[in-house]
Amino acid sequence: MTVPVFSEVLHLELTSITAFVFNLVLCIMLLALDPEARNKNSRFTTVAFVVLIGNLISCICYFIRNTEINVLPDRFMLLVRLFPWLCNVYLTYYFEQYIETFLGVEDTTANKVIRYVNRIMVMVLTALAIGYFLYRASNFDAANLLYAPTWIRVLLGFVPELYFLFLSAFYVVIYRDTLNRRALYTGLAAYLVTIAGILLELVNKSGILFNYAGAVLGLFLFYFGVETPDYRKLTETIKELEEAREAADRANRSKSDFLANMSHEIRTPINAVLGMNEMILRESDDDRIRQYAANVDSSGKNLLTIINDILDFSKIEAGKLEIVEADYKLSSVLNDVSTMIDIRAQKKGLDFNIYVDENLPDGLHGDEVRIRQTLVNLLTNSVKYTETGEISLTVEGTVEGDICNFKMAVSDTGIGIREEDMDKLFEHFTRVDMQQNRSIEGTGLGLAITHDLVELMHGEIAVESVYGQGSTFTVTLPQKIVSNEPVGDFRKRFEASVADSAKYRQKFTAPDAQVLVVDDTQINLMVFKQLLKTTEMNIDTARSAKEAIVMTMDKKYDIIFMDQRMPHMDGTQALNVIRTQHGGANTDTTVICLTADAVSGAKERYIAEGFDDYLTKPIESENLESTIIRYLPEEKVVFEDE
Repeated sequence: MTVPVFSEVLHLELTSITAFVFNLVLCIMLLALDPEARNKNSRFTTVAFVVLIGNLISCICYFIRNTEINVLPDRFMLLVRLFPWLCNVYLTYYFEQYIETFLGVEDTTANKVIRYVNRIMVMVLTALAIGYFLYRASNFDAANLLYAPTWIRVLLGFVPELYFLFLSAFYVVIYRDTLNRRALYTGLAAYLVTIAGILLELVNKSGILFNYAGAVLGLFLFYFGVETPDYRKLTETIKELEEAREAADRANRSKSDFLANMSHEIRTPINAVLGMNEMILRESDDDRIRQYAANVDSSGKNLLTIINDILDFSKIEAGKLEIVEADYKLSSVLNDVSTMIDIRAQKKGLDFNIYVDENLPDGLHGDEVRIRQTLVNLLTNSVKYTETGEISLTVEGTVEGDICNFKMAVSDTGIGIREEDMDKLFEHFTRVDMQQNRSIEGTGLGLAITHDLVELMHGEIAVESVYGQGSTFTVTLPQKIVSNEPVGDFRKRFEASVADSAKYRQKFTAPDAQVLVVDDTQINLMVFKQLLKTTEMNIDTARSAKEAIVMTMDKKYDIIFMDQRMPHMDGTQALNVIRTQHGGANTDTTVICLTADAVSGAKERYIAEGFDDYLTKPIESENLESTIIRYLPEEKVVFEDE
């Protein structure tokens, strides 16, 4: 046999020596980390040092074997041949443990069994290596020292390495969703070069140790890819932010649930208060009683406005307030707003002036509800902060193609706004000049919500004010034109309608109509029937969902009004039963959700669950009557002007 000279051995060992040097540099870098950073990747440090020791032992052993240093005992040379193989078992075992820690592999029963099997496998392979050494040492044959059975070489040198690497790669695939792109690509590249090194070593005939070169390159990829302190700090920060986001989401859900419950619990008694109070206003001829009732109505509606403001703020904050556009009449919006504000202005002895450009188009496309809310908020704010003088609404606009750019200005002779308070005027829950305005009711949300609504509708809002003299809020808003019919002399029409505005005017009668209202609160049923008693409709009531199901089995109704929150069975469950009743008389009857649940998305949710429409409590008689007219068969509705 030709014994390789030192230079030849060094040439063959160059790959392993280079890997050892780079491995040593990596270990020094890990030791140079501050204790806290080193502690965070202790598993990785362990793997790096195990690879370093294994690489060193392999280099020494390879050098000893191939230079045939005769001064060493033959049995020690046998140990030199076995020990590097055993090192490979331990370094891949520790690497697999590191991957489990890095990925946060769960302690499931299956994973615990795998870990137990791994430990048994390492102990068995260690015992096999020791047993083989003792066997060969006791039956020593110096002539066959260079040779070992292939099964021993493969079993100790390659099977454990590939098993532990593929097991850890399997975990990477299973837990890939927990990794960001950088960590995933880093892991794939590291596995590729490490496994490639082992496979090259398996078929290698040159004597070069490729497996440690692949392992060290894989370690460097892991270190610079996912184990550097800066990257660990980044991932920890991202994790903390994710946890903070989840906590915020939980808090937001809790807040939404709280608002939903409070809205329902407050709206239910307000429904009874305002409903019965409206009956007093309709039926009483005593001016003193009517004045009392008017005050109750005003206070109840102020309370309802506060609740609505809080709910709208919640929707805006959660990004769930949507602009719902449809065709509408500008004159109708202005009439509703003006009627409401005129009553409030009269109570404070203020003049209310309206100026509307007669040439403005009346048929528009936009969110009628939010435009009305914007104007009401601004005008109500002016009424609240004006003690003497007047408030005015001016509506002008310019037409460009099929778009009308409206300019709506609300002016007052109120207390005005300080210059230093202008910047915080549209902040949530902020009320300026509190010492001057502490006696004025409000949540500090009205202007903030108005500002957000205008922005959602792609408009702008501006304010000019002189402290002590008054303010002017100007909203510019683009709206699509669907009809060029002009608004006309709105002021004249409004003044003509003011005289009738205080008295209830019946819209229709429907003596042949059959209506069922379902609610677990008796006073709500009473309010519903009283509000509609002049319509002459036949109204049945049910105090529970189960009672309603029995009633709808045989009797056909034109409309069913269904409360949602009821004991034992809610409105949605009752709706589903009524819709699927075998032989039931109301499987196709219009069912309208009548509920105090008015939080964001409630209407969409209930309609998606199968209801035909949605009304909120407190019941507004105008909305209720309009809804009934919409869904009753035309032949059963008799309008008062007929």
